[in-house]
Amino acid sequence: MRKFVIFITAVLLLAAAGYGALDAYDRVPGILTTRPAVAQPADYPSVSASPEELDQLIPAVEDVPAASVSAAADDFVAAAQAIGAELSVTVRDAATGQELYADGADTALAPASSLKLLTAAAALYQLGPQTRLATTATWDGTTLTLVGGGDVLLTAGPSTGEANGYASLEDLAQQAAAALQELGVTQVRLAVDDTAFTGSPYGADWDAVDTQWVMPVAALAVDHGQISETSYVSDPALDAAQQFAAALQDAGVEVISGPSQAASDDDARVVATVSSASVAELVRYTLKESDNSVAEVLARLVALSRGQAGTAAAGASAVVAVLGELGVDTSGIQLADACGLSSTNRVTARLLADVVLEGLEEPRLQSVISALPVAALDGTLADRIDDAAGLVRAKTGTLAQTVSLTGIVQPDDGSTLVFSLLASDFESGSAWEVREVLDEFVAQMAHGNVEP
Repeated sequence: MRKFVIFITAVLLLAAAGYGALDAYDRVPGILTTRPAVAQPADYPSVSASPEELDQLIPAVEDVPAASVSAAADDFVAAAQAIGAELSVTVRDAATGQELYADGADTALAPASSLKLLTAAAALYQLGPQTRLATTATWDGTTLTLVGGGDVLLTAGPSTGEANGYASLEDLAQQAAAALQELGVTQVRLAVDDTAFTGSPYGADWDAVDTQWVMPVAALAVDHGQISETSYVSDPALDAAQQFAAALQDAGVEVISGPSQAASDDDARVVATVSSASVAELVRYTLKESDNSVAEVLARLVALSRGQAGTAAAGASAVVAVLGELGVDTSGIQLADACGLSSTNRVTARLLADVVLEGLEEPRLQSVISALPVAALDGTLADRIDDAAGLVRAKTGTLAQTVSLTGIVQPDDGSTLVFSLLASDFESGSAWEVREVLDEFVAQMAHGNVEP
């Protein structure tokens, strides 16, 4: 358990900036604020010291005191229940894993976007944090085919260097044009291959409200197919191909037909490749921004890497399977999607807390912790829990009758706590009131305003 202490200490020193788009209904209140901008955080540090060196550098975990949270937790539970909320709550000592408080911790409730924690952990563990997704162009002698490999954050212009826009269709077109011109080719038919993913582009039970917050899931897209905050292109892969065609024209290759949708020939020659940001960076983007589209794509990629179909159902099933391989108890879990839009998803607070604890221990999962939004500083917590700015990292979640918050807090006494709070089925229209109750409890833990 000792190695997590360096992770936590480093995490809570980070500064962060910018305001991320809120997840699903979390976006509703908007992101305008008078708070001045905060400097961009440094990269999350990794640990390279040997176990022997760590023993000399950090205190033994048993020397770190655990905060008592029972009194404040009882008040929180009473306040939430007064609004009619059903609860699943757990607070753990990160050093020992000891449960300091529980109320319905094994009750499976809708997690909203806290579910993205599970998808992020599965993607990091199964795919590997440094893995990058390739978007390629192939040539079979008559047709140039744009082949999607799961990067839905492509940019049509120059690379941004960030997760969204790391790989550029402009760069891909220039590479392809140079290769084709060496072959004496200046005219092409253009196709797009988005066959990596199959089945419906939407979750089985998403309705018209849900689809305002997620693109039709495809194997490639420019800026996750987004047109505005609540609208997406109808065919993200075809839209990307059309923008690729324009870039080819600019690079000196005439597109004489297409783009059409067709699979690349197995014998076709790869003439150009661009790579996405790493999976760790994609996870960071997903959790900070609470991006539903990227979460769904990551789940389907997990399924494909396990030899399953690239469908929504297979993605959700694969996430559960990977969590089981991590040793997490998945009893009671029921996933209809991988992003949390479905109100039929069921997850326990204990499961979510277990995944956070794994993020503190398993090297491949440490990006889960560094990617969590920071209270009053960035992501979906940019305008929340001001009283505990920088002391809380947590994944938010909000649906019409669900509010959730899962992550870590470092109280003033120097301990580190892992918590998961799920509140569901409360009175209609009470979401913001419930959220305030959750935030107040977390702020109390951050400042040790609790009694034994």
